[in-house]
Amino acid sequence: MMEETKAKPVADQPRWSKFLIPMALLALVILFGFLAYRVYGKPQTDSNLTGKALISQSELEEQAGVRVTLIAVTAAGGMVDFRFKVTDVEKAKKALQEGKLLPYLTVVGSNVSLKPAPETLQDMKLENGLVYYILYGNNGNLVKPGTPVSVIIGDWQLEPIIAK
Repeated sequence: MMEETKAKPVADQPRWSKFLIPMALLALVILFGFLAYRVYGKPQTDSNLTGKALISQSELEEQAGVRVTLIAVTAAGGMVDFRFKVTDVEKAKKALQEGKLLPYLTVVGSNVSLKPAPETLQDMKLENGLVYYILYGNNGNLVKPGTPVSVIIGDWQLEPIIAK
């Protein structure tokens, strides 16, 4: 008589190599995401802010043909709304478009600046009496309502304005 041999089922043992590659890829994605956030998620700093003389709203209007009408935090704190009115279109074109002097914002007492995209003013058709706006990313929610902010256009640094 033949003896029956009973085969014991071998349980599938987890193969660590099946999980090792996906886990390593996941760790790399997380690492690169963290590094990208650290590099690109921070507000830009500008060390050249100290040499600029402060000017008043009326001096900016006289020299650049623009008057700042609003600086406010918007989009649940994620953006800063900068609005200006053109009072002299020729001066404004020369200051903003021809000279490529994009206005940027700096938080008073720090060297952190918020800069717009370079193409922001290229397509704007400036006209006397119109109010224009530029939105700036508020990385790190640095600007809050009540924060003093200064506008910089070329060599002009506007006296601080309290953000709303």
